[in-house]
Amino acid sequence: MPSYSHLLANGRLAQGSAPQRGVRLPFDVIVLAAMEYQPELLPGHEVWHVPLDDGPPPSRTERAWIRAAARGVAQRVRSGQRVLVTCWQGRNRSGVIAGLALTDLGVPGPQAAQLIRRTRNGLTNPYFHEMVIRS
Repeated sequence: MPSYSHLLANGRLAQGSAPQRGVRLPFDVIVLAAMEYQPELLPGHEVWHVPLDDGPPPSRTERAWIRAAARGVAQRVRSGQRVLVTCWQGRNRSGVIAGLALTDLGVPGPQAAQLIRRTRNGLTNPYFHEMVIRS
């Protein structure tokens, strides 16, 4: 079972570790951000595949994927859907997408980064941290 933490008091946005195949979670959309974990079978969920590496600075293409995913997450949260953003450990790749979604929802970048760090011990990747801080 993945470990996840709600980032908004209304419980519609959460960040967490990789979900197991075949396990039903209380979310409408699951974003898979770990390059090494992109399963097809998560029944009962809408699954978004945003395969990211947690190492080098993200390429221009990866930055575009991250921002597009974050905007989509924010749109779904605004519409009342429950979204879980995941990566392998639920810290960096999920953190940058969730953090940028929070900024799209009106949370200032530094506050969003602080929330991710406090809640998930995340955004230790300096490139992803900087993307959220500067948004």
